[in-house]
Amino acid sequence: MTNAPKKPDPFDPASLRIEPAAGSGSGAKKVLLHLSVRKPTRQEYIRAHSAPEFRLSMAILELKEERETYAVNPALVAELVGDVRQVELRLCITRSGVVFLWPVPLPSDDGRSNAWHETARRAVELSESAWVRISANMGAGCYDVAQAPDGISGPNWPDTSFAELLRIAFGKGRLIDSFDHPVLKRLRGE
Repeated sequence: MTNAPKKPDPFDPASLRIEPAAGSGSGAKKVLLHLSVRKPTRQEYIRAHSAPEFRLSMAILELKEERETYAVNPALVAELVGDVRQVELRLCITRSGVVFLWPVPLPSDDGRSNAWHETARRAVELSESAWVRISANMGAGCYDVAQAPDGISGPNWPDTSFAELLRIAFGKGRLIDSFDHPVLKRLRGE
């Protein structure tokens, strides 16, 4: 009989234990690789960046079923009326540090009022200086806005230019800059 050496137990706590500082990421900098373009959820308290250089009036095209949002070059907007929305894209952050871009609808050109859009614009204005949460009020046809109590620390914004944030959000085919873009071809049935 051979006495084969006994293999160590991979589930022995001693073989899995780390020192508390080992995985802390001390000195590590978070790299922003993905940036959603979306409304805040009703469970999130958010802040919007107050600096004008972190907002942009622009046109977007949303594919609701795919949950995809595309930036649209201004030269194409006139040809895509009915498919695009004009928004003010706002840099926002949640209490847990999730950064996203909120496409807040701009006022309509025809002067008609929309309480959903008006309350969204008011909420993003409030969120420049306070943590707020929005929730749909279906009965009133608008958003309800709740403000967090004072004393909560401010947001920790990423050290990234707005141009780079736009590149992260709309890179890899999410900028519609020609009529030959695959999304426009699909909308035309090609």
